[in-house]
Parts: sequence; C-alpha cells; structure tokens
Amino acid sequence: MSKLHQIEGIKIGTSSSNQEYGNRLDTVLVEIKEESKLSGLFTTNNLKAAPVQICSKNILSSNKNKKYLVINAGNANAATGLKGLKDCEQINSFLSKEFSSKKNNFLPFSTGVIGKRLNIPKYKKALIRAKNNLGKSNWKNFAESIMTTDSKIKLIKKTIKVKNKRVNIFAIAKGSAMIHPNMATLLSFVFTDLKISSKDLNKLHKLACNQSLNAISVDGDLSTNDSSLIVATGNSDLNFIESKEIIEKEIINTFKELSKKLMLDAEGSSKLITIKIKGLRSQKLCKKMARHIANSLLLKTAFNGSDPNWGRIIMATCNLEDLPINPNNITLKIGPHKVFSQGELSKNYSESKGLKEFKKKTIVIELVLGKSDHSFEILTCDISPEYIRMNADYR
Repeated sequence: MSKLHQIEGIKIGTSSSNQEYGNRLDTVLVEIKEESKLSGLFTTNNLKAAPVQICSKNILSSNKNKKYLVINAGNANAATGLKGLKDCEQINSFLSKEFSSKKNNFLPFSTGVIGKRLNIPKYKKALIRAKNNLGKSNWKNFAESIMTTDSKIKLIKKTIKVKNKRVNIFAIAKGSAMIHPNMATLLSFVFTDLKISSKDLNKLHKLACNQSLNAISVDGDLSTNDSSLIVATGNSDLNFIESKEIIEKEIINTFKELSKKLMLDAEGSSKLITIKIKGLRSQKLCKKMARHIANSLLLKTAFNGSDPNWGRIIMATCNLEDLPINPNNITLKIGPHKVFSQGELSKNYSESKGLKEFKKKTIVIELVLGKSDHSFEILTCDISPEYIRMNADYR
C-alpha cells in the first residue's frame, strides 16, 4: 500500500474496464470497515441516475457491517429506466456473492455519458480485478479512476492535531462541467478517521456542502448523478464533540478546497470568479441572486475576454423577474474598486482599473443590494471557445 494510505479501515482497489478510456483506470472498489458512519447527499435533478436511486436507499441501511463503494467512470447509467436499475442491482448481487455480504452494503456511483446501458460483462471483470487490488491501489489511483473530462485529479490530504490527538482527512472529487448548485456533475468522497455520531455527521455534511459544492456553478446545468459522501471510520482518538468548532472548520475548508479545484479545472475555463451578494432580506435571496449572476453567459464571455464590461453585471442583477432590484440601491465593486453606486458610475473608477482586475486569473465581484447582514458567496468561471468544443465533441 502506498504511503498515501493513512486511514485505517479503508482499502482501495482500482482497475480498467477497457471501454470509454482504453486501458485507463475507470473502476473503483472501496472497502470500509465495520461500524463506520456514512453520510450521503445527492442530486436534486428529477432525472436521478440508477446508481443515485439505489445508493441513496442503501446508505440508509442501519446494519454495522463493512460497506463497499462501487464506482465507474465513462457511463452515467442515467435515463436508462428500469433496465438501468436492474443492471445496477445485478452488479450489487454479483458483488454480494463475491464478498459474501448483503446487497444493501454496496453503494454504487457512476459518472459519464447519459443514456447508455452498462456493459455488464466488462464491468464485472473490471470489478473482479479491482477486488484483487483491494489494499494495493492508493488515493491517487482512486482520483484518476473517477475522471471523465477532468484534466487533473482532485485530491486533498490533511492531518489535524488537536490536544495531541490526530484526525486524518482524505478528499477526492471529479467534475468539470454540467456543474450547478444542488449539486454539480460531480462525485465527491471525503474520508476521515474522526469519531462522530451519524446525526452529527449528517449535520456537518449538509453545512459543508451548502458552503462549497452547493456554491459553485460552471454552466447552470444540474447533473443526474451528483453524489457527495463522507465516511468516518472512528479510528482516531479524537471525538467530534471534544473540538467541534475546529473540526467543523477543517471539514468545511476541505469541501471548499475541493470546490475550488473543481472550478479551476472546469472545461475550458481560464479564470476563477467569486461573486459576493450582500444586503438582501435573507441568505436564500442572496444565494438566488448569486446563482443568477454566476450563470449569465454574457458576463462569462466578458470574463473570458478580459473585458471589464461592468454594465453586464448591473444588467444581470436587475433582470431577475421575481426579485426586482432598484438600480439606485446597487453598490458594485470589482476587486477593491467601487464601480457603481446610487445609480451611476463612481467618480474614482476608470476603465484601466477594471481592465487590470479582469486580466487576473482570480476575479472578485461584490454587490451590496440592501442594508441587511445577510450574504452569500458563489464560485464560478468564464466560458471559452474550448468549453464549446469539448462539449460539442464530448461523444
């Protein structure tokens, strides 16, 4: 086992099914020790892929046996109807016999092309090879295996020390397009040896996702296969309730780091944009406005062209039909520069200042739209000709 493997009770096995990506790794099995706590969050798209439907049911199983993550890349097994569900169940039945374990101990995850049936014979062979590799593959192999159009792996490793006790965290994700809050075309897996109750783990997971995976957007399209999982083995000497604030902060930051990696690898993107909305009547409204602006194609193309066309930001702010904004109540900043306030251009702003900010790889847009203390922040990116090329040629 690689030195990267530092969470006792987690075994990783990877292989290739020799399908969409040739002999590249595309299949993963993860064995999780008995008594571990798991929390899952899934897409809100009404078209839920077969693995999402089965995984969201199986994860609720209260038995304390070993659990297994069963992951494939290249085929989403979505929009495949009852046949797709049966394919997924067939794989679980097959693995149930291989591991002498109940079917509900297997949690399937898929990512890739929508509308294609799984090649069951090839997938079974790949899973046998992955089983034979359990404990031999490492976290990097895992991260490589779940990539689709990703250009780089998303892997985070950290150790937290509290009161002379250690907690290890490993986080892996994939995703580069069809990304929009609730959640995104992504798979995210966070593993820790923290001692924590199921109730606290679920609360922590939701809190972390709301500030990270649910606060990013590439293109406004919500996937069929979004899945986020936290696994806590409980092997650490540290209990969550001993140092709740510290652990909570570190887990949230881990999710935010994953989200940033996803956005920096978004298909064809060249810039990371933070949009901050402040002052509306509730955080929910601030979030709604942030999403709306983040998905403005006119604004995304301006970012790509380094064109400080701030008028597009004001336009997008004022065209949300069920959230009317008075232009006289808008204060807009690009980076440190106040651009627009009380209905007109700021006297101290110049085109050269905006151009300097828009040429940066990371851009911060801030809009104050009222006097409340509520706010929300979202990460997005530019849209480039490369995004169009990659998605036009996806299949």
